Amino acid sequence: MRLRFDEIPKGGLRLNIVDNAWLPSDEFKCHLPATAEVFLDRNGNRVFCEGSLQVKVELFCDRCLDDFIFPIDTGFKFDLELIEQDDQRHFAKDHACTDAEMDVIFLDEPVVDIFSILAQQVYLAIPDKRLCRKKCLGLCPECGVNLNREHCECGKDLSSSPFGVLAKLKQQ
Repeated sequence: MRLRFDEIPKGGLRLNIVDNAWLPSDEFKCHLPATAEVFLDRNGNRVFCEGSLQVKVELFCDRCLDDFIFPIDTGFKFDLELIEQDDQRHFAKDHACTDAEMDVIFLDEPVVDIFSILAQQVYLAIPDKRLCRKKCLGLCPECGVNLNREHCECGKDLSSSPFGVLAKLKQQ
């Protein structure tokens, strides 16, 4: 869903979106429709964007490789600003961003891509370490058994391991 700046009326535009079409289906499987509320307000070459997003995506645990449902309930707020062709600060190689510029997305054309904004919010909400639960035990490094579901006896014999000596010290 792409909106041109001139399609945003005075007083703003509120959008309620219940759709999964924007979610990258090759990366995420969505459970239930994603719901989002987005408010856009234009002031010249600048658009204020504020909204919230609720979606449940299926992820794979980094430790045990099981899939699990990860709920995302996030809010966002930033400005979108059209870059003027003669504004050299945006084309400079080195430019120190001010605090005011940290929440600004600079655009080459006067178009707001709502679905792209929502997809970015999903990527930002997913943790770096994807765990099915905080105390996930993962897989046994020897036999590959999921230690959340069953126990194995692989780790009991440490004599051949370089850490076997440390285990003996701990017992003393």
